[in-house]
Amino acid sequence: MQLSRPPIRPSRIALHAVMILLVVWSVTPFIWTAQTSIKFTRDVASKTPVLWGYETTANAYRNFWLDSDDLNMWGVLAFILVVAAVATALGLIGRRARHGWPWFLGATAVICVALWRFPRIWEANDEYDFLVNSVVVTILTMVISLSIGLLAGYGLARYTGISGAVILIVALGFRALPRTAFVLPYFFGAKEIDDWLTSTGVGSWNFPLIDFPGIDTLQILDTRLAIVLALVAVNQPFTIWMLRSFFIEVPKEMEEAAMMDGATRLQAFRKVIIPIMWPAIIATGLFTMLLAYNEYLFVRVLAPTEWTLPVAIVSLTGGESSRTITEAAAASVSITLPIVIVIILFQKHLVRGLGAGAVKG
Repeated sequence: MQLSRPPIRPSRIALHAVMILLVVWSVTPFIWTAQTSIKFTRDVASKTPVLWGYETTANAYRNFWLDSDDLNMWGVLAFILVVAAVATALGLIGRRARHGWPWFLGATAVICVALWRFPRIWEANDEYDFLVNSVVVTILTMVISLSIGLLAGYGLARYTGISGAVILIVALGFRALPRTAFVLPYFFGAKEIDDWLTSTGVGSWNFPLIDFPGIDTLQILDTRLAIVLALVAVNQPFTIWMLRSFFIEVPKEMEEAAMMDGATRLQAFRKVIIPIMWPAIIATGLFTMLLAYNEYLFVRVLAPTEWTLPVAIVSLTGGESSRTITEAAAASVSITLPIVIVIILFQKHLVRGLGAGAVKG
């Protein structure tokens, strides 16, 4: 007996049509920008849009990232593809492994080595330094936020009471405030610290074990440290709230059973809860990474010269450092593509994080 297929409802067709339109609406600007980045300027400036049959070139990417015209872009692209392939392979392996930290650290190490070797093989522009700043700020913000959020979220989920509820409400209240409510206090606070370091002579100390180019004095303003501290402070309530939502889903009986077998609470947390919480850590880390990677206001105010890529790209549209439209498109694709790859690799954990955060409170 052959079962008949259920009839297709018009409401379902309309829902899928709306979803397809939303996807096309969201993806079309990125595809248009990607096409613009590989066109010649004459095709971009044409009165009639050239959608296909145009001659492609990588000059926009070369002019944006590199400081020399006599370079083989195929070699640069091959280098980037190899690094991306290795990091992606490690990410896929880590997604299937039970313990993901070694693979995450391995992928991070591959990216860091590539960032260190690239300017030693090819002559890079100043925009490459902004890329390094973005990577450093994003990774440090994500690691510090997760480290604090894991402990705070676990405490708020396990030790419930009026004090925990008050702390959570206050934290979420601060998270709801706009960025402009924090940027000036952070700026003046960092300036006061720099003035104190200068007046006491601590800022002029020489640290022989720390040899970073361009760092002659100890200061807070106009450094990556100022950006990381500000982003951690602002995004920490969100991280705590997300991880607390996941900790509530984990039964207390699992850690109690481990403690009855002789494990301490810290051992039960590290060996029982953390392996279960790994998808939650990835989801929360992705959200924190997006918030830190796309930050503009704090970077622009706290670090006038130590820009990240979002701030640097704004300068391409006007002023003395303005570039052609093809180079601006190449910059937009360059800053968007890494995030797209990461989201595609870990989209399941991201969706799970959205669901848990919406259901649990």
